[in-house]
Amino acid sequence: MKLSLDSIKKFLFGYLGSCINLILKSIMPKYIKTVISLLAIVIFAIQCKPSLKKEKSKNLDSMMSSELNQSVPENGAEAASDTETKNEDYETAFVIVLDTSEQFYKMYDLAMATSKKYQIEFDTIERTYFPETNIWGVSQSSIDEIYRGQYFPRRKGDEKDKLSLEYMYWYDKKSNDKNLMLVSNIFPFSMDAELSVAAWRKSFPQAFILQCEMYMGCMH
Repeated sequence: MKLSLDSIKKFLFGYLGSCINLILKSIMPKYIKTVISLLAIVIFAIQCKPSLKKEKSKNLDSMMSSELNQSVPENGAEAASDTETKNEDYETAFVIVLDTSEQFYKMYDLAMATSKKYQIEFDTIERTYFPETNIWGVSQSSIDEIYRGQYFPRRKGDEKDKLSLEYMYWYDKKSNDKNLMLVSNIFPFSMDAELSVAAWRKSFPQAFILQCEMYMGCMH
């Protein structure tokens, strides 16, 4: 019996197909769970990747926006100009303080006695004491209507020492708002202040220099 070439091919392919089918049937049950799990992980990773990129992009945009808001004022040039103006309104000052107390009459008597003893002017700067409010303020007879009955600070020094009573709080915000100080002068330079306080300490051992950033702009 002679077999044709086509018959042989069909036989061989059929046999080979049966063998492959048997092999797959023996292998698949062992590894099918692993293959399915891997496929699930791959699919999940592909789906999540775009969302992660979007989230990172949102976070980056938020950070950049926050930094820009902090570094750039709303009204750029105007804000910068306001800051410069505020800085120009303040000057470093060195205040010579002879003594301090919250008791007005004690400080007033000390100012009068010191003025008489050392022949130094005690300048009230148009201020008087208001017992009803316990304020050393601008006199009701002053032409300054805005500050009548209210405290107005001494902000400039003099060539010669001149005594005055001032509320320490205006010069040092850490102080009590009713704490009065007897001031002899105000200097723009520390060297002059050091020479002055050294001379005053012979009579007022407790005298000291109060350094502050004093507002010199308009107060009306």
